[in-house]
Amino acid sequence: MARNLQGTGGAARVTDSVTTTTTKPKREPLSQERIAKTSLELIDQIGLDEFSTRRLGAALGCEAMAIYNHFPSKDALLDAVVDRLFREVVVPPKGPGWQARVRGFAASYRALAHAHPKAFPLLATRRFRTRARNLVEQIMSALLEEGLPPKSAAELFRVLSNYCNGAILDELSGAFPPAERDEYPNIQRVQQFLAPEHYDAMFDRGVSLLIAGFEK
Repeated sequence: MARNLQGTGGAARVTDSVTTTTTKPKREPLSQERIAKTSLELIDQIGLDEFSTRRLGAALGCEAMAIYNHFPSKDALLDAVVDRLFREVVVPPKGPGWQARVRGFAASYRALAHAHPKAFPLLATRRFRTRARNLVEQIMSALLEEGLPPKSAAELFRVLSNYCNGAILDELSGAFPPAERDEYPNIQRVQQFLAPEHYDAMFDRGVSLLIAGFEK
């Protein structure tokens, strides 16, 4: 604070003047981790079709081109989002047998899909392009240490992943549209069991059938 003397008709008076400085809040620096995290949050909000680096830049408070200092392409960015998603999938530890571990993994994978329904299609289409191979390594390790031969472990992994991706994508696509009795009488007969309230039981039933097939 500075004090000034001002003259008024020969008399002097003292006034105070306050000097203030404003500091801008420090912007969080860009990093691959922050960009991938914000990308997933944005996809969760608006979906993959609406997602763009321009909208991502707005969410990050930067120009879209700044993102490419950390990722060489949008494809590489989406791969990073997949890697981030796969961190949420759990492969149960050894103990209750391979059947229980398969059920636990399937449940964890489905829970991830329902937590991020708009981003889940990335997992079904890009999983082998990313560092998510670490998760595949964990699954193979679990199956092999349970005593499955390599060929059986590979077959079980393929069947399980294909079933989970297909069943979950079907769930996320929405309820099966109702059918008129006269036009599609057989669909009408089973319509009630295609409703969302049966999704949990149907998914578990599919996993049980898969396990039973490999037990034989």
